[in-house]
Amino acid sequence: MNRPSPAEPRQPAIGPLRRFLRLIVEVDESRLWLHRVRAALILLGLLAAFGLLGYWLPALLERAFR
Repeated sequence: MNRPSPAEPRQPAIGPLRRFLRLIVEVDESRLWLHRVRAALILLGLLAAFGLLGYWLPALLERAFR
């Protein structure tokens, strides 16, 4: 039987979801208040961007297909 070696290191999952989750954890658990504020502002910015995208994109599509 040919099994993979248990000594092979796993590649960490790096992507947008992992970075987003790291921001959430940093807001909650960072010891430095500046890091907490920065992470919170980035999260608020992302939330605002998704909100604007969710509002403006359908409006633009509606105008384009009229």
